[in-house]
Amino acid sequence: MKKSILLLIVSLGFVLSHAQITVTSADMPSVGDTVRTSIAFETNSYDFSRTGEDFNWNFGDLIPVSQRVDTFLAVTSTPVVFWPFFLSSADLVNTFNPATLFPGLPETRAFRFLENSSSRYQDLGYGLIYEGTPIPLKFNNPDEWYQFPMNYGQAYSDEAALEMALPGVGYVLIERSRQNTIDGWGSLTTPYGTFEVLRYKSEVSEYDSLEMNGIGQGIFRDYTEYHWLAQGMDVPLLQVTMDEVFGNMVVYRDSARTISVGMPERLIVTSELSIFPNPVTQSATFRLDSKTAATAWLSVFDQQGRLVFREVIGLTQGENLLIFDAKQQLKTKGLYTVQITGKGVHAVGKMLVPE
Repeated sequence: MKKSILLLIVSLGFVLSHAQITVTSADMPSVGDTVRTSIAFETNSYDFSRTGEDFNWNFGDLIPVSQRVDTFLAVTSTPVVFWPFFLSSADLVNTFNPATLFPGLPETRAFRFLENSSSRYQDLGYGLIYEGTPIPLKFNNPDEWYQFPMNYGQAYSDEAALEMALPGVGYVLIERSRQNTIDGWGSLTTPYGTFEVLRYKSEVSEYDSLEMNGIGQGIFRDYTEYHWLAQGMDVPLLQVTMDEVFGNMVVYRDSARTISVGMPERLIVTSELSIFPNPVTQSATFRLDSKTAATAWLSVFDQQGRLVFREVIGLTQGENLLIFDAKQQLKTKGLYTVQITGKGVHAVGKMLVPE
């Protein structure tokens, strides 16, 4: 009898330890929280789409290329000029690189304004400081990410829009549509550890239009976001963006690590990147052959693995010659890693900037 009771307790403990979790607003960040994340090399060896009930996702061998630390702020910790736009609606702010929002926006001081309520977590808009001029960018309809309480099987849609003239700079338009589902639950393993999670999937259709200094571009793109969310973790333990236009991005919650910018052996390089002259004191020319025409990211990382430059570029089929103004874009000497990543293209090279 005692043995049967013991077996029942052990079995019950096993079931509870693998039970589906619920995520609420209490699991989102609060003012003063600090979060460290790593950006990982993403290769075709992972299938991030796989999901299900009581599913085990194992990405424990992700390799970080850079890290960042974000502190969540109060609206009153931002320049006062943004308060009339966001003080009545936002209760959280974090800083970010605006080039990750829309390639081509100036890399400058920028804030993302967020609302975390008992029913939803959403992006309200942005504040940029460009050459000393504050520029508020508020969504007409907020970009809603999560609805609470979050449980497996939940599904909802959202429409967000932002349109604003940038005084002395240009014009920006973002139209975004999301189809969201909580399509899995189980355990997730990354280099940070193993946790019980819900998996959020967002199918996004977006039109971005940007005009700067009289030059404009408009881009339609469809991409998929996957977020693995755990209780008490503030941000997704793993966030993957699968984007054929701008390339894939993998970000995960992490601890402090020594980052090497050397290429991991299993990273597949599809194109050879030549850099000349090298060392470079003024401008460098990047040469690569692309099998197809593609839109790609040009990214430059310093010796600590920090992203110091990024822009979207267009590649033609065949030989491409790209001019990079190292003197203007890179503020310090050292060895840099250059990556060009797009659909069917992953080229990498080293560039030395001497004194």
